[in-house]
Amino acid sequence: MNCFKRLILFLLLIPVIGYTQPSFHAVYVSKPPVIDGRLNDDAWKNAAKIDQLYQREPNPGQPISEKTEFYICYDANQIYIGVKCFDDPAKITAKEMARDANLGNDDRVQVILDTFLDHRTGYWFQIGPRGSFGDATVSENGAVFNKDWNGVWEAKARIVADGWEAEMAIPFKTMGFDKNISTWGIKFIRNIKRKLEASYWPAANINTYRFQISDAGLMEGIQHITQGIGLDISPYAIGGMDTQNGSKNKYRATGGLDVFYQITPSLKSLLSINTDFAETAVDDRQINLTRFDLLFPERRDFFLDGASHFSFGIQGNDGNPYGKAIIPFFSRRMGLNNNGLPIKINYAGKLTGTIGPWNVGVMQVNDDHQTGNTNFSVARISRNIGGASSIGMIGTYGNAVSAGNNLVGGVDLKLATSKFRGNKNLTMILFGLKSDTKRLSGKDGSWGGSVTYPNDFLYFTLGHHEIGENFVAGMGYVPRTNIKESYGSIKIAPRPDRWGILQVSSGIGFDHIANFSNVIETRTISYSPVYLRFKSGEEFSYSLLQDGENLEQPFNIYSSFSIPAGFYQFYRQTLSFLTAGSRNFAINGSYVWGDFYNGSRKDYNFGMNYKVAVPFFLGIKYQQNDVTLPPGNFTTRIFQMNANILFSPRITLYNYFQYDNDSNTLGIQSRFQWIVNPGNEIFIVWSSNISQPLERYVMNDSALRFKVKYNIRF
Repeated sequence: MNCFKRLILFLLLIPVIGYTQPSFHAVYVSKPPVIDGRLNDDAWKNAAKIDQLYQREPNPGQPISEKTEFYICYDANQIYIGVKCFDDPAKITAKEMARDANLGNDDRVQVILDTFLDHRTGYWFQIGPRGSFGDATVSENGAVFNKDWNGVWEAKARIVADGWEAEMAIPFKTMGFDKNISTWGIKFIRNIKRKLEASYWPAANINTYRFQISDAGLMEGIQHITQGIGLDISPYAIGGMDTQNGSKNKYRATGGLDVFYQITPSLKSLLSINTDFAETAVDDRQINLTRFDLLFPERRDFFLDGASHFSFGIQGNDGNPYGKAIIPFFSRRMGLNNNGLPIKINYAGKLTGTIGPWNVGVMQVNDDHQTGNTNFSVARISRNIGGASSIGMIGTYGNAVSAGNNLVGGVDLKLATSKFRGNKNLTMILFGLKSDTKRLSGKDGSWGGSVTYPNDFLYFTLGHHEIGENFVAGMGYVPRTNIKESYGSIKIAPRPDRWGILQVSSGIGFDHIANFSNVIETRTISYSPVYLRFKSGEEFSYSLLQDGENLEQPFNIYSSFSIPAGFYQFYRQTLSFLTAGSRNFAINGSYVWGDFYNGSRKDYNFGMNYKVAVPFFLGIKYQQNDVTLPPGNFTTRIFQMNANILFSPRITLYNYFQYDNDSNTLGIQSRFQWIVNPGNEIFIVWSSNISQPLERYVMNDSALRFKVKYNIRF
């Protein structure tokens, strides 16, 4: 117990120990640069300049291999960032052009702004050589990365004779900040994909999170900036037509309104009336061969904005694979029915941000749920402690999973540091939850904790949680109850710097689940003897899984096939590979084979990306599961294809096709987006489901939507 107390005291105090980060003075300009992708404005001549970047990979601590210059200035309304990336134009990797495209396989530059100087939260912005730009929020000192956040800002880039150049203009209205401080944290990153090179200012050690906030540099002297009134009004109008086989066409016309108000520079409110998600991308098809519900990610902008303010317990760490076992608040419970189909959201209100050391997230939603409640409320409050630790609580009221009223409350404690043993990350999380559900009493608690050491050479995690039989998260996601689960893993990953290998890792993990009668339900041991990352960009891995499942009753796995009750122990092996994503033609795949309950199973996964030319992209994914059981055999197949045309960073056409032989339905979504100006957009979305596409053409249903969104800033 004394050791435990000393560990807590150490984690609380070590972030306070001072360390010096490099700094520069912010430069105010009276005439801002024109954002056209060329650094030829007078504003850049007097701007602050950063040109000393150092590699994080592949050669930690070495200077960047290609000369790079970042320029920074600001005026009362915006911060401006210019970048000059010297390179051979013929060698630049630049295939993406669309807004918010994944630039993981392109050259790119990234900027992180810690506008509260709290060393744990920030805004992330990136741009590639052809002008594709995107943004995100970063929290938990880089452990949580919300790429789906969309801010209103402007950026342009172009390839020039000696490399490529980019310009960004980020309004202060787009970000929250502390008006009482004149120093912000800032971090610059350049990625050169063909070299697998990631270089940072300030220098970042290999043990940090990729987007760690606590080691950012300092931008001093920011004064006289404003968010204006802080009011955004975004009306929208929608027209469309619904078609269903055997029925008359239905024509639709509606509209709605989103109002954003920056109560303070660090606290934002949002009111949405008749909330609409016509432009939201469809979910990927999945065929469930497990006993539990599948988890589909949130894709809707209203819920994604400020989502990190509602994370709780072990959920607040993207790197913890068990963080999805207990989610007290899961926004997909609202605005969707039990089949995942959209239902009307009449109104929704949200308050997110910070008040001094306090982090606040409050939301109220009213929708047209036919079962359970139609009103949903959640409040999440946490207080920062030291440099990276926090303590908080959460409460939800509403029930989207059953008819009875449901209330959930909980507290959590996070103790973390990025300075353990000098430059290592260490995190400990403890949490407790209790639910109150109509007609259920007792056994309604949940608690747990974890310790994680997420560093480059040595990574380990160890955790335990318990979920009572009657614990109900009416607005959350908890796939299994009446369990006690213990888990852990350890991995070592040296960098041999020979034979063309960038890094090789090897590890082992376990997961043990029993019920409260101490009867084993699931027991797995995973072995990962080899995972290779090559300097050329290729990857290869082999793993072995020992799985034990105790079925107290039969369960239907697929169609008419059922697995009898009993205890099963089986082994499954996996081989996987991928080729360098920087190439115009890249493939990836995996082969999984072995026993499966009282039979056997083989899984084939294959993916291909082909950049036909800069504006054209073709992506294909194929998944097949061959299952052999005593009653017979069955095969599941899922086919997905993207055929995208990128006219410019602001005008894109995405076409998505997917088919599965379970529903025997071909789903199609075509989504045209035109960003007229930042915040002002036009969408044309057509979606359709076609049954038995391999035999005859029958369009079950289709929907056409035309949406115009306009943003007015005050």
